[in-house]
Formats: sequence, structure tokens, C-alpha cells
Amino acid sequence: MGQRAPTSTKGAGAVNLLTIDAKGLQSLLAHGNFTSLDLVRQCLAQIQQHDGNLHAMIKTTPIQILEETTRSLDRERAAGKLRGPLHGIPILVKDIVNTPTLGLPTTAGSFALLGSKARENAKIVDRLIAAGLIILGKTNLSEFSNSRGTFMPSGWSAVGGQVQSAYIVGGVDPNDSKDGHSSPSGSSSGSAVGVSAGYAPLAIGTEMDGSLVCPAGRAALYTIKPTIGLVPQEGIVPISHHFDTAGPMAKSVHDLAALLDVLAARPRSVESFTANLTGSWSDISVAVLDPDKWKFPETWVKPVDGAEAQINREIRQAYDVIKSKAKRFVNNVDLISIDNFVLDGEFSEGVVVTVDLKKNLNTYLENLEESEVRSLADVINYNLKHADIKLPPHHPRQDLSIDSQNNSIAPEVYERHLQHLRHVARDRGVERVLETYAVDVILGPTDSGLTSMAAAGAYPLCAMPLSYLDYNGRPFAVFGHRGTGPG
Repeated sequence: MGQRAPTSTKGAGAVNLLTIDAKGLQSLLAHGNFTSLDLVRQCLAQIQQHDGNLHAMIKTTPIQILEETTRSLDRERAAGKLRGPLHGIPILVKDIVNTPTLGLPTTAGSFALLGSKARENAKIVDRLIAAGLIILGKTNLSEFSNSRGTFMPSGWSAVGGQVQSAYIVGGVDPNDSKDGHSSPSGSSSGSAVGVSAGYAPLAIGTEMDGSLVCPAGRAALYTIKPTIGLVPQEGIVPISHHFDTAGPMAKSVHDLAALLDVLAARPRSVESFTANLTGSWSDISVAVLDPDKWKFPETWVKPVDGAEAQINREIRQAYDVIKSKAKRFVNNVDLISIDNFVLDGEFSEGVVVTVDLKKNLNTYLENLEESEVRSLADVINYNLKHADIKLPPHHPRQDLSIDSQNNSIAPEVYERHLQHLRHVARDRGVERVLETYAVDVILGPTDSGLTSMAAAGAYPLCAMPLSYLDYNGRPFAVFGHRGTGPG
């Protein structure tokens, strides 16, 4: 059977870090129950107690930098100068986001980048700091955001090891599939597990195709993959400029919206922010997808007796509740399958990513201030040279990187595949459903092709926690898909 999460470390103010969200912490800070420095020390104790098992972190920010930053924010609070609703709140950042001013390398989980140094912070890091957030450290991930090898277990990197779910006794089953029921899913695995384990109430992950929403769903968190372009990507290790975006993870909708405002540079007063969170299902028209049809293949999620039946049953129960509240409800809507992303016998998303990875990663590596590797070819060769730690028997593949390095895809072929993706996902897919059925949002299961539909169409995608598996206690969720706007 599963467990709900590790036991919380008690400290200043006796806060339960497993359950409290940023809004709750802000209230306690405002009433003087403790300081942000007290809170940071408690979060670090939680990391120290549990991360030897969970492997959600790659590195914490040097304590001197943390204490200097936090004391300064506490002084600002004492003087009545709050930077916003997240002033003095700890946060975790995925280790593909540049943080040189924090004394932290950006490794993408690879020993090849362990000694690297970026020239400047990622733009979103400067926004987090300006908003008064305290970056506790960098989280573990699927190495190079799942772009190294096929069927690598989600949440594993050479630097950080295997991320383990805070909900599952015994951790990842070595005989499980890539994203089976024992997996934390990925690639923003450490960010999701860190929040669910009480390391911090907030985290930053990134997504190309499922890397925010899937691990958040496995950790009972709220997240949103923002519309492509809403959140700046400068200073983040890239896969594809067509699909990549950073996004927030949180324990509540309130916190999610507050953090997205910071990332997207949409300053609002606390009063106007709170007012904009009000709303009703009665104002929203909803279409839902058949959970029996919309699911990952068995090669990705190994079936377990009773687990899939429970997921489908509880998703349908959630649909019934939404039906009773929504302005309009359309069941089992006929959204086009991602099988239609195939063009000339090739999966168009894979073709685009194969070209983009080499081009984008080379540009990133060339612009680092310090690095042992300056190209994707250098990374591949580094892995071969250090195969004992980089290509161990249980994680031996780097075929995706090699395919990208060796690709000879002509520009006109690349463009045809990109336009095919956009046409299928938008014109024949999401927009057709929204217009045909006069709905505002499409809902469906996690662990489904909705992640690829969002990637192909550059659409936002939200994950909302739903329930826990009787089989092993791991959470599962539903996705919300909109055609336009930040979600």
C-alpha cells in the first residue's frame, strides 16, 4: 500500500510543511509567527531528512547566500515593504535553469555540465528574486529533459540518481515501464516531488511534452504548461524553441496563479490578484475525452490489475460532477488522435525535435562562460569517455542525442513536418472541437496524448489533482486544455 508523504520535520512555528501552501505561510509570516529565515531553515531540515531517499534535489543554494537573502527580505517585511504575495516564500528550481548568482551550476543532470557556469541568470530567475522568492536550490530531473535516450526511466539523471515518489513505499520498481505506476514521471520529477515532500511550497519545472503536467499529476499538485512564449526561455537549457516552456508547480490554485504572474511579469496588487481568482463552473462550457481511448500505451505505463479501472472510474465520476455544474457539457468528444501527427511515415513532433535539439543545445553551450562541453557532439563523446557513470547498464542509451547529432533532415522537410503538426493540432484538433461544440475547455486524463496535442499546437495545459490509486497510493489527475490564452 502507499503512503501520503514523509513525516514532516517540525521547527519554528511548528508548521506542517507537507500540507501548508504559500498563501498559508504568507499569513503566518505576516502575523509574526516566524520569519522567512526560520522557514528556510525548516525547509532545509526537511530536505536533509528525506532527500537521501527521494533524490529530488541536485544541490541546495549555499547557506551564506540563503541567509543573507532571507535576512534582507525579513528586514523589508519588518519595514512594511512587501514585493508581492510571494515575498519571503521558498521555491525550488529545475536544474536546467541558469542560476550563477546563487553559486550553483546548471547541470541538466549531466556530469558533462557539472563544472559549467552561465554568464547570467535565466530571466525567470531574476523575476523570482525581484518578487521576493527565496530559491532554495536546484531539483533533479530526467537527464537533459528526457532528450538523451529512448525509454529511459523518468526522473533519472547521472548527477542526481533516480527521483522517488514521496507517496510510494519501496520507490521505483526496476521492472516497471518508463512511466509506470511506481514512477514519479518526468522530466520535472524533482520539482514535483520536492513540493509534495515539503521541501518548499512552490517549484519551477519545464515542459516540452508532458514534463510539467505528468509529474505534477503523480505528486497531487496543480501546474500549468503556459502558452508557448508567455514565459521567457532565455537562460534555460533547451530542447525545442517551438515546444519548450517553464511553468509553476504548487499545492493550490491561488499559489499557482500567483507564481505564474511572476514568471509572466504580470504585476498585480494582492487585492486585484485575489479578486481575479473568483469564478464559477457555471460560466464555463466543457468537453471531455473518453479515458478508455485517451491513455499512454502499455509500453509506457505497464498495466496493473485494478489500477486502470479505478482511474477511469474516478475520472468519469469527476466528469459527472463537472456536468452538473458547467454551463455546457459534451461527453466523449471526438478530438483527433495524435496518430495523425504522422507524415510520410514519420512522427512529425519527433522530426522537429531531432533538428531543434542539436541547433538549440549547441547555441546554449557555446554561450556559457565556462564549460567542458560546447556542443551536443561534445556531450555524446563525454558520455562515451565516462561510460561507467554516464551510460551504466541500467541507463545505457543516448540514441536520441545521437540521432539529433547525425540528422540530415532538409530544411523544407523540417518545415513541412512543423506545419503538419500545427495544422493537425490546431485546425483539425483543438480549434475544431472548441468551435464545433461551443466549449471553452477540453478535459481529459493525465498520462494521455493531450500532452502532445498541447506541444504540437503551442497550447496551454493544466493538471489538477484528482485521487490516489488503491494499488500503491500514487496520485493521479486530470488535464485541462484551452485553445488560447495562458490557461
